[in-house]
Amino acid sequence: MMILGNCTMILLIRTDHRLHKPMHVYIALLCLIDLSISSTVVPKLLVILWFDSNKINSYACVTQMYFIYTMSGLESLLFALMALDRYIAVCHPLRHSTIMTPSFISKTVIFIVIQCAIVILPLPIMTTNLTFCKANIIYQSYCELVEIISQTCGDLTHFVVYMVLLVCLIAGVDNVLVVFSYVNIFRVVHVLKSPEARWKTLNTCSAHAILLSLFYISSVLPLFVFLYYPNPPLNIKFLSAITSFLVLPLINPIVYGIKTKEIQEGLKRLYWRLLLTNNIIM
Repeated sequence: MMILGNCTMILLIRTDHRLHKPMHVYIALLCLIDLSISSTVVPKLLVILWFDSNKINSYACVTQMYFIYTMSGLESLLFALMALDRYIAVCHPLRHSTIMTPSFISKTVIFIVIQCAIVILPLPIMTTNLTFCKANIIYQSYCELVEIISQTCGDLTHFVVYMVLLVCLIAGVDNVLVVFSYVNIFRVVHVLKSPEARWKTLNTCSAHAILLSLFYISSVLPLFVFLYYPNPPLNIKFLSAITSFLVLPLINPIVYGIKTKEIQEGLKRLYWRLLLTNNIIM
């Protein structure tokens, strides 16, 4: 269902010229990132469940970890760009088409891809150089950084410094941009006198706000469990992985399909186009 929903959304936005708008392009990229994240985790998870093959090579582990955190960073940055798009659409509607141009979208996407690829690169390199003093058993369905660090016995000062810089470069910038966008959006909504105008304005941001909230919850949940519940039951630990890598990629296209009128109309056009093509072939 996750693959079907995200691939359908990508196909719809790719083939329907009416959906070649900044927000819809970002939605297609979000679906692509969700597919990439799930494809990094789920195949190994299925191998564990089907064949009880619960071993992974150390290099494969750090490679999986690199792609997981790179894609998660990309998703965070993409949500920030989507918040910026909503801010411009609500606060500066007359300038939206001149600011959010295809060139601007391409440059910002290329920039965040390069940024994440470079900034996350030291993570697997530093992980391979860690000293382990316990049995190399990860009580998780994927190579989670917290689980790996918990088995080390060397000096982690440089690792902690890097993680703080990483949070500031990615999560810090994203959060500032998201907060700035929504503070200004709510300020504009507050000024509007008509309840219908307020509802219409908020509705344009509702899908993004819902998915952004779910993304933050799934991101903070593992850290919250680690800090306040050091030895949780395994099902609690697995909950965060299921939420991040299975539930969210499944929910994202559904929420945008339900909350975005343009996508609903595009799905109807895609259905009738496929139906007509099928009748012609028959």
